[in-house]
Amino acid sequence: MLLGMGINLLGGLCLFLFAILEMNRHITAIAGNRIKGILLKVTKNPLRGYLAGLGITLLNQSSSATTVMEAALVGMGYLTFRQSIAVTLGAELGATLLPQLVAFPGFTRLFPLFLLSGLVLSGTARRKRYRHIGFSLFAFGLLFLGLEVMMSSVAPLKDSETFRIILRDMDSPLAGIAGGLLFTMVIQSANATVGLTIAMAMADTMTLEQAVPITMGAAIGTCITAVLGSVTLNREAKRSAYIHIVFQSFAVLWVYLLIRIPYDGDSLYYRLLRSLSSFLFHSTNTARLIALSYTLQPLINLILLLPLMKFILPLFDYIIPPRESPERIGVHFLDESLIGRNNSLSLEMVRREIQGVTGMVGRMAQELEDIFHDWNRIHLDRTGELYGRVESLNGEIIRFLARLSQEELSRRESSACMNYIYIQHGLSSIGDILDKNIGALISKQIDLGLSFSGEGYGELEGLIERIVQNMESLGRAVAEGDRAALESLHREYRRGEEEAFKQSHIERLHRGMAESIATSAVHLDLITHLSRINGHIHRITGRFIHTP
Repeated sequence: MLLGMGINLLGGLCLFLFAILEMNRHITAIAGNRIKGILLKVTKNPLRGYLAGLGITLLNQSSSATTVMEAALVGMGYLTFRQSIAVTLGAELGATLLPQLVAFPGFTRLFPLFLLSGLVLSGTARRKRYRHIGFSLFAFGLLFLGLEVMMSSVAPLKDSETFRIILRDMDSPLAGIAGGLLFTMVIQSANATVGLTIAMAMADTMTLEQAVPITMGAAIGTCITAVLGSVTLNREAKRSAYIHIVFQSFAVLWVYLLIRIPYDGDSLYYRLLRSLSSFLFHSTNTARLIALSYTLQPLINLILLLPLMKFILPLFDYIIPPRESPERIGVHFLDESLIGRNNSLSLEMVRREIQGVTGMVGRMAQELEDIFHDWNRIHLDRTGELYGRVESLNGEIIRFLARLSQEELSRRESSACMNYIYIQHGLSSIGDILDKNIGALISKQIDLGLSFSGEGYGELEGLIERIVQNMESLGRAVAEGDRAALESLHREYRRGEEEAFKQSHIERLHRGMAESIATSAVHLDLITHLSRINGHIHRITGRFIHTP
């Protein structure tokens, strides 16, 4: 009997978790890029940042998803650590909506309606957006079905003496907090933990005093997702994830203190909770009280934290000080855990990595220009070092994009993914030309002790300067998202100019200029390779212009 009950409970919990993940995935597919845009636009004002965190989490019903996105944006430099704080506090409150819905008597029994409407919409809608809405409704129905399964599976436990003994051992609030913390760290969903406690309360197998500490532990345990998501990101991203733990721990602390204060044969916190629930909902059933407590924690936490923030943040900065992360050889922003969960943010991460590669290739071109001035081999060494980093990044970025392309992407996302593959390949090709082709030719020139004619040197120098300027313009336009600058750079491309330079060189050969004769092969090859680079820049700008 207990084995079958455990299997049913686990099945209901898995269904509940799967539904939450699917809801988040399809809602993110509908509004992922807009969500990112909202965060970037409104977070400069703390109140707007709070409302953004609240609204986004009300939509996706996952504070973990919001804080993971927030940490990623901090890691990419789009948000500051201070701006992310308001979003975090808003997300903590937004995540409490689902338990409020679950606690309404009989609401979970509407799951057939959500399943049917979601199935019909997802199966008949022609536009992908409406299909995603249909899948979200279907997942919403699965969520309540999972809750119904959990309730029915735990109902017999109310008559079990063994189960009563187990729960009696968890009557200590600290034991409940620890249990909720560990359980949520494993399943990585506070809503699932709270949903399970509500299901057990509805089945009369758990009391309010046993359930509330578990939900308190769940509030801290859910932070693990953001912490894990920030592992590969820079220090500021990690700090934005860690402050989430501080805020949730503070909420647990003040609730715990109120629980420990006796009042008229009860706890002060539970007495206040019952009075508030009776006033707001005209109900004091256990499920409603659990949901209300879960919502009160972040709400009152905000009120208590605001006046203390001027003390908390300096202390946090002292314990985990802000500092520049050391320069890393590998990728800075890519996070494979976001693939499939937030594809629009994954593409933004790729864009930032490509921005970095563009800068490295630009530095390679600058080293090439410098060697034309002093003919020092140290510039070739630096070019080779930069090329090694470009190739390493190229492999990681292309692998990331290949994995991302296997996901169900919107037309916009699919177009961006394909364009980024072409762009990254173009940048790698420029690096290859600079190091292996041009670098080898210049090394040969130095070894032979040859010099170009004055006219030839001027032409080559002009070509190289233009490449350096074009790479700088490209890097600046990509960093600023300046489409007009990209279009201007795209129009400036001069097709076939290499033929004019080659013709000038041939004319010098006809005049019998000694320097031109000695450097002829190197000179013509350099013109060809430099023109190829400008051709790649032209194609790269075209791809950027057409990337949504």
